[in-house]
Amino acid sequence: MDANEQETNIGKFIAQLRKEKKMTQKELANQLHITDKAVSKWERGLSCPDISLLNPIADILGITTSELLNGQKNEQTSNEQLSNDIKKNVDKALIYAEKSAQKKMISLQNIVTLSFSLVLLLSIIICAICDIAISGAFTWSLYPISSIIFAWFLFIPVIQYKEKGIKGSLIIFSLLIIPFLYILHTIIGGDTFIMRIGIPISFFSILYLWCIYFIFKKLKTKKIRAISLSLLLIIPLNIAINGFLASILSEPLFDAWDMLSFGIILISALTLWIVDCTKKKN
Repeated sequence: MDANEQETNIGKFIAQLRKEKKMTQKELANQLHITDKAVSKWERGLSCPDISLLNPIADILGITTSELLNGQKNEQTSNEQLSNDIKKNVDKALIYAEKSAQKKMISLQNIVTLSFSLVLLLSIIICAICDIAISGAFTWSLYPISSIIFAWFLFIPVIQYKEKGIKGSLIIFSLLIIPFLYILHTIIGGDTFIMRIGIPISFFSILYLWCIYFIFKKLKTKKIRAISLSLLLIIPLNIAINGFLASILSEPLFDAWDMLSFGIILISALTLWIVDCTKKKN
């Protein structure tokens, strides 16, 4: 029996026993200190009771927790059969607990996603109202509005799927950064540096972020070493960006601040590497 079938059987069993005791959904809900809508969802197989409610439900309905998990009353069995039933019920309880925790996590993720989306939507509305009230048209508000929409696409996969969503966010960033820069270029209008400078720098940034992603994926059990390598990669990234900007803007390739930052990065990366090696030996 899979988790969904178990959930359905439990709901039907609760409904059967509740009716036998001539209880309404509201009466059962009141004794459990929950809403009657929750009881209705259990009985329709749309959700499952929280694991903390299993004992109270069993007590109210006059059955054991084992019978509740089975979705039926136990028959008289031999000791050997009883031992087997206990093992099966333990497995069912573990599956049930895992399913319940998973549903709670999904529910929490949906709430966070909805809250994040509403905050960004509210920000868009406020920007639009202020811009129209001051300028009589959409002018400066187009910058934050386009940035907010870009941020929504970028962060939703991570919020919804956590670590598994990082790859999705990287794919979205890789695909949308150039269109986003083009939108900014169009809003500003005229001959600007956004596309001429933004596209190459975006390319370097995308390459760097994907390198970090694969480093952490390869060294998932060695996070300190992964951080060390990620820091070291900042140096070639900085050199590439500086070289490009120097060719466009006729600026020097390096200055004192660049050399200082390279030194700090090298020392930090080396320190982390030593810490990781020391930790491994210990």
